[in-house]
Amino acid sequence: MANVDAIIEQILAASRAKGGRALSSERTYADEPILLRGSQLASYLPEPIRQMRALARRSETRTWSDARLFVEQGHLMEGFEDDFPYEGEFSSYFPTYESMTNPQLRGYFTWRARVRRGEVEQTSLSFAFVYLYELVNGIGATPGEEAFRAIESFWQAYRAFDPTLDRYVRPWLVDYVAYHGLPVAWARPYLNSAHDRSVAVLRRAEQRALEGAPPKGRRRAPRAFDVDPAADDALLAALDALSTHRICEGRLYRDDPDAVRGVTCAVFADLARHYASNRSQGLTESLFGTRHAMPHLMFASAVFYPGGRHADCVVELDETCRYICQNGIWTCDSLHDGGVRSAKLGQVLRAVDRQLRLALDHPNPLKGHADPKYLVKIIDRAIGDYLAWRSAHAPRRIEIDLSKLAGIRSTAAETREALLVDEERSQDEVPIDVTKPVDTQDGPAPDLGLTAEELSLLHDLLGGRPPSAAGTDLLVDSINEKLFDLLGDTAVEFDADGHPALVEDYVEDISDALLPK
Repeated sequence: MANVDAIIEQILAASRAKGGRALSSERTYADEPILLRGSQLASYLPEPIRQMRALARRSETRTWSDARLFVEQGHLMEGFEDDFPYEGEFSSYFPTYESMTNPQLRGYFTWRARVRRGEVEQTSLSFAFVYLYELVNGIGATPGEEAFRAIESFWQAYRAFDPTLDRYVRPWLVDYVAYHGLPVAWARPYLNSAHDRSVAVLRRAEQRALEGAPPKGRRRAPRAFDVDPAADDALLAALDALSTHRICEGRLYRDDPDAVRGVTCAVFADLARHYASNRSQGLTESLFGTRHAMPHLMFASAVFYPGGRHADCVVELDETCRYICQNGIWTCDSLHDGGVRSAKLGQVLRAVDRQLRLALDHPNPLKGHADPKYLVKIIDRAIGDYLAWRSAHAPRRIEIDLSKLAGIRSTAAETREALLVDEERSQDEVPIDVTKPVDTQDGPAPDLGLTAEELSLLHDLLGGRPPSAAGTDLLVDSINEKLFDLLGDTAVEFDADGHPALVEDYVEDISDALLPK
């Protein structure tokens, strides 16, 4: 069969050529005939679409649900591609093939053919939903990893045109993983469980607080702060994420984060013990409820037909969420509190923020609210414990008066001399006298044990002259070792250029020892 496009182009070319000879030179333009394929005519309806329409009119399909009819028609049209110029719009709340007109159907299958070739173009949002419904039901992609990746990639591409898809496709991807038994790691990026994970942090912290509570009848010991900084950081972040009062965004936290963290965590622990003793529900439970199973509609807001009963299964998506299928009925075991921030927790954190600013005399105080007296008492006690702990663990400032070191050394030398026994004195015929002049020409100084080279180096440094002795590094080490008893510290060090120099604090001591006045 001849190529239709080539025949159309040949006819148009002949018409243009004929018009060019027949028309006078005064004509600047002329109408040209518009030739279309028969399949591109509005009145033309491809045979697969006729069959799909006929399927909906059969007597046996009258008892089918809309979802089943959509899936059956989708499998019938799975490999169909059209080439129909369509510029219209299509909008439907639950879009299906049956809700489209014939031109809309042809426009959809033309757009879908380009999408399958990797050409994702913006169109009516209802067309995008129909394409996603097909993939969810295994139309156009093998159920399992192939369909999951197809849904994921199309959504990532089309959300650039319309991010409305996010609120639907994210939970559908989670449902798809659970329904088809795919690796749960694929679902975790799309699992909306940040709120539930923060609540889980609070539950664990509450349990630790109750386990560490003193026996009844005994007073609570002052809290030991900064025992587990990582746990305190996690608890403060969870409290800040769940509260209507964002304490970590306040000025006090920027100025003194350690105080905010320590006091807030202490208040939470004491408040947890208070609720355990005086309330029927625990602190976290009273704020966010309990985790429990509720019926779950798989692929909610999508046109989905399962085709049969799903096998019983349990899918642990993460520590906060679990899907359970029993007798074909799905439930979701998780925290069903709506994921909103707690105003009650916000009141607690604001009271902590306010009272701590007052205690620290912060320049930006918060206005007072009518907070419960027991809450203010708990907060003030935690603040007192923290400030006492911080004062006890504050670094000690030690100042050394270097001017008194010489006197201390002299007293120490006299004390040592007084403690020597006669046998120790007899070993040295000449008593050590650090004030005796040293003869650098007669070898080692008998009092300090310095060699001629070492003495020469020290005299050069005292006189501000470059050292004349060789092997300076070894001499410096030896000098420092021999003068340690005199100074109790290093006498010679190397400057930034690598040259030996006397430590400034000990120049006078060394000069007095070598060059007495």
